[in-house]
Amino acid sequence: MHYFTADLHLQHPKLADLRGFGSVAAHDEAVMAALRVLDPENDVLWVLGDICSGGVGSMESALSQLSTLDVTMHLVTGNHDPCAPMYRNAQRHFSAFATVFASIQQHARTKVGDTGVLLSHFPYRGTPDRHAREHFDQYQLPNLGMWLLHGHTHSAERRSGTRSICVSLEAWELKPASADDLVQEMAR
Repeated sequence: MHYFTADLHLQHPKLADLRGFGSVAAHDEAVMAALRVLDPENDVLWVLGDICSGGVGSMESALSQLSTLDVTMHLVTGNHDPCAPMYRNAQRHFSAFATVFASIQQHARTKVGDTGVLLSHFPYRGTPDRHAREHFDQYQLPNLGMWLLHGHTHSAERRSGTRSICVSLEAWELKPASADDLVQEMAR
């Protein structure tokens, strides 16, 4: 089974607090516990960006925690990932991410059920977003009709627009969304 999630924000004090945890350690343990239930033999995890708070120390801690998972993981980079191509010198961090993730890309495409979907950290261009900043515009895909799975918004709402689903932890009760969950969501 394929699973999709975004905005883990491991080692991120502000997000731990916003999510109602008393400490970063408690937050990180809750996030990691939800990922540890994935079956290494049968499951694949797509992380649609923001594994950490963006600093090198946070990055190293997040990668260390994620490296304890046996499941195959793919990363679509987000604005808090130091290896994201939006940052100068992102290549300096690429090898550290490559030890944990089977693939690393800015955007991807896969299937959920019988439906082709695009994967991006960001919602489609023009989607109302409380985190929207002009310097992210060039990294947002235009909506040309395909389904998009994304993170970034931290919205509790799963639907972020026409043919667009947010897989941020906030939208899925701090758990990854399964392909079956997403097929049901697309059918609504």
